[in-house]
Amino acid sequence: MEVRQAIEAESLVKRYPGVTALDGVTFDIPAGKVTAVVGENGAGKSTLMGILAGLRRPDEGTVRVFGEEVETFEPHALLTVHRVALVPQELLLSPEQTVAENVLLGVEPSRGPIPSRREMRRRAAELLGDLKSGINPGRLVADLPVADQQEVVIARALARDCRVLILDEPTAVLSPEESERLFALLRRLQASGTTIVYVSHRIPEVFSLADKVCVMRDGQLVTQWPTEKTTPGEVVRAMIGRDLSEWDHEPAARSGTLCKIRGLSGPTFRDVSFDLREGEVLGIAGLPDSGRDELLGTVFGAKASSGGTLELQGRAVGIRSPRNAMKAGMAYVPAERRAQGLLPTMDIADNLAVLQLSRYTRLGFVRWRSLRREAASQAERFNVKYRDVGQGVGELSGGNQQKVILARWMQLNPHLMLLEEPTRGVDVGAKDEIYELLQEMTGRGVGVIVSSSDLPELLRICDRIAVMRQGQLVATLSREEAGEEGIMALATGVEEGAA
Repeated sequence: MEVRQAIEAESLVKRYPGVTALDGVTFDIPAGKVTAVVGENGAGKSTLMGILAGLRRPDEGTVRVFGEEVETFEPHALLTVHRVALVPQELLLSPEQTVAENVLLGVEPSRGPIPSRREMRRRAAELLGDLKSGINPGRLVADLPVADQQEVVIARALARDCRVLILDEPTAVLSPEESERLFALLRRLQASGTTIVYVSHRIPEVFSLADKVCVMRDGQLVTQWPTEKTTPGEVVRAMIGRDLSEWDHEPAARSGTLCKIRGLSGPTFRDVSFDLREGEVLGIAGLPDSGRDELLGTVFGAKASSGGTLELQGRAVGIRSPRNAMKAGMAYVPAERRAQGLLPTMDIADNLAVLQLSRYTRLGFVRWRSLRREAASQAERFNVKYRDVGQGVGELSGGNQQKVILARWMQLNPHLMLLEEPTRGVDVGAKDEIYELLQEMTGRGVGVIVSSSDLPELLRICDRIAVMRQGQLVATLSREEAGEEGIMALATGVEEGAA
């Protein structure tokens, strides 16, 4: 009899010290379909995927793959015996080796004991061709963009004849264009019979790709539907256990001018000018090469400017260094929070207090008890989910890390908040909480500038959206004028707009 389920999991339990990561999860993955698994950070998705890929062993429960029970929970066994492959969020590749060497690592074609490089390149080119990929098998992986590296990992899975492909947050660091390329690839794989398990925070992606959606919360599977029989709102409510808050920010049309920027130029943009009102949220949209990514860092003095002036609250501010910007009342949250926004080897308390150490220092000695007590208070206020403030900040989910960074800056009561990709890699519940923090700030008259590749986010939270193209600000749209198609037309040059 034909097996209709690719994976069947029954009563899975996984415990760690002090926490039950999975609590009796039972679900199935239909063969040849795309099944999405969604949930907030900490819901148990990664633990579940780790079990299905053999990275973890369940404490209780069983897993069957195409009807055969899994006896050995080990990556090699799941891949070679059951043909289940995982594409993790952090791509595990050997950067100093070629594409062909990475694709065929461990299954190199050879004549005798020595692998045949010519045959490796031929076989890798064949696999990449099946994916409609134009990557040169002879290129070093280190020279590839992230989207191409992802295709290399998928080709590596196909080289081992995988039947089930699990992707964990595959679009977290991809541009919209790169994401569309990945979606087209996944649809081709599904059409060829591959079963796909797709883990994502991005609900529109789920409804674009998946045949079925499974929702996890607090280590349990709370519901599962055929995608066609549910709605995004219903999925979000199941994920977070409540409705999302409404964005009720009032436009700042009658507020005074908070910030004036005139003729600002940097390495990738030139002659950018705009005003920002008190309590206003101004969005910055544009393609990756538009200069958008460098603009806010330049305003903050973290990146060199080659000209221009800035006034904040009627006073000229020298765009020379972050120290000057902080003294003037600016705050800056960079897009790369792990690399630039956090002290990743330090704990939560240190990260929360780093900008205010003088408050906790007396005669050269840090009053650690006072520092940690205040850090715990701030973490509670901003609803950071943590074990204790001595926990490493790197152990937190992306959303909780972002809340730590925002809490750090908000303690300084800034006048101007500069945010790059504020909710990238953040689950829908944490994203909603971050929006509530922004509303709190704007309600006090703080001006916010948000640079984001997430157009629905900009359209939801911004009073106006400035569009950049090829280093210039080409248009500024009101909330009533702005729409995704119009913004993209301006960003690509398909349609001219008046700044």
